[in-house]
Amino acid sequence: MIKILIIEDKKDDFYSITRFLKEENEADYEINWCCDFKLAEEEILMETHDVYLIDYFFGKKEGLAIVERLRERNFRKPIILLTGNCSKDIEAKAIALGASDFLIKEEIKPEMLERSIRYALDRYKQQQFIREQEQKYRNLFELSVEPFLILNENFQIIEFNSSFLDVFDQLKPSNEQVNNLQFSELFKSQEEYNSLKQHLEVEQAVKGFKTILLNYDRDVVASISIAALPKSQLSDKDFYHVAISDLTKIMEQEQELKRTEKHSMSGRMARMIAHEIRNPLTNIRLALGELESITSNDDAVMLNQMIERNTSRISTLIDDLIKSARPQELTKESVDLRMVVAESLMLCQDRIELLNIHLKKNICDSPIIGEWDKEKLKIAFTNIITNAIEAMEEVSTPVLTIIVNCFDDIPTVYIRDNGKGMDEETLANLFDPFFSNRKNGLGLGMTATLNIINMHEGKIYVRSELGKGTEFRVEI
Repeated sequence: MIKILIIEDKKDDFYSITRFLKEENEADYEINWCCDFKLAEEEILMETHDVYLIDYFFGKKEGLAIVERLRERNFRKPIILLTGNCSKDIEAKAIALGASDFLIKEEIKPEMLERSIRYALDRYKQQQFIREQEQKYRNLFELSVEPFLILNENFQIIEFNSSFLDVFDQLKPSNEQVNNLQFSELFKSQEEYNSLKQHLEVEQAVKGFKTILLNYDRDVVASISIAALPKSQLSDKDFYHVAISDLTKIMEQEQELKRTEKHSMSGRMARMIAHEIRNPLTNIRLALGELESITSNDDAVMLNQMIERNTSRISTLIDDLIKSARPQELTKESVDLRMVVAESLMLCQDRIELLNIHLKKNICDSPIIGEWDKEKLKIAFTNIITNAIEAMEEVSTPVLTIIVNCFDDIPTVYIRDNGKGMDEETLANLFDPFFSNRKNGLGLGMTATLNIINMHEGKIYVRSELGKGTEFRVEI
């Protein structure tokens, strides 16, 4: 049963329309009449009917004004305008404002009216389906935990969801700033962007393209899937839907797991090697003591002293190795992380001034209080700062950046330099015992640093690029 409301102030016209409808299919229609504008508007907004037939000249109101007012209030059901005279301009305007059809009363025939109602209802159902699908897509777009983008034909960002701003948080201050972004500006490597674009032009879709995106000065390891949207869904122009999976945390967790496993294995090996070396070394030193009591030759004495010095050196190295690899006792106290970093910087101040390093500090105003071993943390931060200073020895304008703040309620310290950077092999072995690129380095400083951070149940992340510098991020 199709419910029809006829809004007409002339009784004769109402009866004529009713007669036409009954002639065509009386059983399928429930017909109601309203001749008062205010009551008609209230009745329409209740949406209790399927189709609304409105007289173009209804009292003092034009039917067009009624249609426009209803559409502004998001009323979507079919409206058919009825008029006493023909005007192409009025008809075009009526359709543009949202009328489903425009019929001239004198030309109306039963089959014409029935067809107009049927087409209007079919079109309404189709539009309703499209709106529901669009709303589903909109909900998926807005509520997704992964960043989504819509790009126009020029690959400019025209729409994004809240998850995009959660990942690219440096863009938060200005949504307008994001809307002015070209998609290419998010990429660290323009070569990779060009490769993605070329692939898209051929295939019309790209899935799981791994790359590094830029959140200003912070890298985001990402997997990108992008597809061209069907033109019929939006317009005759090209639009692209982009899904970004942030792999940064996953990659960091994998690196942390590998580093922890490697550190644990290195510790076991260090203790085993130290034990195996210490036993024969003890025997050598005992024998050396016996030789000293019976030797009178000057050359023999000199050689004995040389052996003594080197065995002492080996013994010290063994002690250092064991200390760096095994968990140490912490003496925790309530301290301000900002003060710990400040004191670590003071220990390196002479070298900073000697190399004329520009020191950039971004320290939060509020205290960051925690239960930490102050002295051991100073050792860890001093080791990292010293590495940064040494990496900038050949840089013309060295810059050391220190950031201390809480990010997502986690006390965090960034130590960043613009030095020579590290290759992948150096980065992979950075925390291994006795690994060092310095001529006189023992390679135990970073091992001890990792051990100290681990003892505090913290995490340390390193990013580096040859020729550009290195960044340490310590979460404690």
